[in-house]
Amino acid sequence: MRIGIAWTGKTKYAATKMWTEEYLGRMRGFARLATVEGVELAGKDPAAALERRARGARLWLCDPAGKQLDSPGWARFMERQASAYNQEMLFAIGGPDGFAPGLACAGKLSLSSLTLSHELARLVLLEQVYRALAILTNHPYPH
Repeated sequence: MRIGIAWTGKTKYAATKMWTEEYLGRMRGFARLATVEGVELAGKDPAAALERRARGARLWLCDPAGKQLDSPGWARFMERQASAYNQEMLFAIGGPDGFAPGLACAGKLSLSSLTLSHELARLVLLEQVYRALAILTNHPYPH
């Protein structure tokens, strides 16, 4: 299973950078099941950078209007996607204005019905992917 986690904009807070590195490091422990890559899409045109990064991947947008899953449901979703498609799953968090209209994607997933800052949404997504991998491997973390 190949998983990409992409976010737009430069990281502002040192704590966000620290926790991003922490969760990406934790996920290396699941290397037999999954490889996980985090990608910062900064620069003049992050929307174009996301489109380039999404080539060859199944792009899932994190959006408050997307489908909500509980943690076991998220794990089952990832497992189904990995078995049904031989493509990287790329989860993306947009900028302040969301995503460009018409961006081709496999679908939208909601991290919460609450409004989250983009940096907090990234950490919630990282934690949820880590938790899903732990569930899929019967790791004691999610219990």
